[in-house]
Amino acid sequence: MDDLLTRPRDVKAKKVKKALRLLRDVGPSHPGLESHKYHSLTGPNGEEVWESYVENRTPAAWRIWWVYGPGADTLTIATIGPHP
Repeated sequence: MDDLLTRPRDVKAKKVKKALRLLRDVGPSHPGLESHKYHSLTGPNGEEVWESYVENRTPAAWRIWWVYGPGADTLTIATIGPHP
């Protein structure tokens, strides 16, 4: 019974790990991530916030919101969760 209760969380965790791996290894330009600027927010220092897909075509699909920096070739994850 416990396996049935943890399974959705495990599936979501696997998708998040895959998306983070793609961001790290390939970069935000990977077509499956569909990364784009998220115009509703700015970062803590006025940076552009970007959004990348964890899921697509799913109710309350999860996203990763991130900013470039603080250093070169660095992304900082702001949050991961369901699309508002």
